[in-house]
Amino acid sequence: MTETTYKSFAVLGAGTVATPLIKELLTHNASVLVVTRPSARARVLPVGAKHAAIDYADIDALATAFRENNVEVIVSTINHDNLEAQPPTAEAAKKANVKLYVPSEYGLPTAGHTEGLLGVKNRFAESLVAADLPFARLYVGNFADWIPYLFALSETGKLNIVGEGTTRGSFTAVSDITGFLAYVLTHLQPSQLHNATFRIEGDRKSLMELASLYGDKVPVARISEFPATVENGPLRAWLQSAVNSGIASTGFDAVKGKDDEDLARSSHSLWPGHQWKSAKEVLNL
Repeated sequence: MTETTYKSFAVLGAGTVATPLIKELLTHNASVLVVTRPSARARVLPVGAKHAAIDYADIDALATAFRENNVEVIVSTINHDNLEAQPPTAEAAKKANVKLYVPSEYGLPTAGHTEGLLGVKNRFAESLVAADLPFARLYVGNFADWIPYLFALSETGKLNIVGEGTTRGSFTAVSDITGFLAYVLTHLQPSQLHNATFRIEGDRKSLMELASLYGDKVPVARISEFPATVENGPLRAWLQSAVNSGIASTGFDAVKGKDDEDLARSSHSLWPGHQWKSAKEVLNL
């Protein structure tokens, strides 16, 4: 029996990942329903996308919207501060006979993790398996666009580095992330997407190598923790520690406890002809 590619999507959220993803899906002639919370701040959505403001905890309302719009695939872009909102959306997806759920990963590999943010993401993916709801996970490492944020450059005028900064991690441009995801979701057969894990990496650098891209223009500061004046300092320190420990590589296997450089870019061939952006290109250095 010949499979047909997916053409109808619901994107949960309208932020950093969602907005460019919506645009990319539309360029592939997909139908896109954007679902945001009623309390979310108003955003200008890409032309051609439909919009529904629904409480993510309202399973019946979500399921109705998914059915009425013939949604085949749900792509969650719910941010790390609100991941507790994902389970009801998965229940609604199951109720509406959605074919595929893409959980909000877009970061470090989570399979095998049990603690912290990575553990939360992994348990949700495991819950999709238990619910017999096909999923597709995408690991990208850190956003290359957020490297200045990682260093607290704008707040301090310095490239602040926690730890040695010599272990390499994965850094991928948001445009590469959303472009890749839109391409595979609209071009691969469902059997290639169901319960698949995709790994991409735009660049592979250590924190010190990233700092060297700035040359002598910006001073480097060795710190043990970020100043209290830096917003989300503990999060930034954790992200840097993740790079230093090796778990920020998209080739990292938490079960085996080791990194595989070849695995880190194992999904690149699925987007033929694409030129992946380096950290230097993203930062315009």
